[in-house]
Amino acid sequence: MRPDAVISIDTYKAGVARAAAAAGAEIVNDVSGLRWDPQMAKTISELKCGAILMHMRGRPEEWRTLPPPGDIVLQVKRELREWVEAAVVVGVRREIIVLDPGFGFGKNFEQNYPLLGRFQELQSLGLPLLAGTSRKSFIGRMLAKDGKGAAPADRLYGNLAAQTALILKGAHILRTHDVKAAVEAARVADTILAAH
Repeated sequence: MRPDAVISIDTYKAGVARAAAAAGAEIVNDVSGLRWDPQMAKTISELKCGAILMHMRGRPEEWRTLPPPGDIVLQVKRELREWVEAAVVVGVRREIIVLDPGFGFGKNFEQNYPLLGRFQELQSLGLPLLAGTSRKSFIGRMLAKDGKGAAPADRLYGNLAAQTALILKGAHILRTHDVKAAVEAARVADTILAAH
């Protein structure tokens, strides 16, 4: 019997993904886009589980020194497309892949908002899109008072604005901390989309 909830594991390590799948996880969310562990794509293929490929610019220890990306949306689209094709070549089925542009992961304040504002352009990749903006620092910075960014607990309304915009621009899945509020915002956004 299947549980009511679908379990997703966050890892970029094939061994962890294999153990989590054996324990009941059905989705592997890899922040490296299946790139950091050379066995990960093959493991996903063998496990026949869902896969979320997230975009990250560089590694966390490099973020402060990364050069500006030029057009962040084009970079995210190009690299996610390349990573999907590399995964498909080793046997990952395209229909089990979800893409996440990785808000905040190697992207600074000035890059997150264009990515949010042009999110609909990612639909051209032809795969379901996941967005995780919940409580991120770029939202806190926009809500700053007296030069100090809003604390994570004070970012709910900003999060809901971003999440609603993302749904209207084509997000299929939201990663959120504030589930009840996000569900209600999603219901309204979905009703708006259905009314077109």
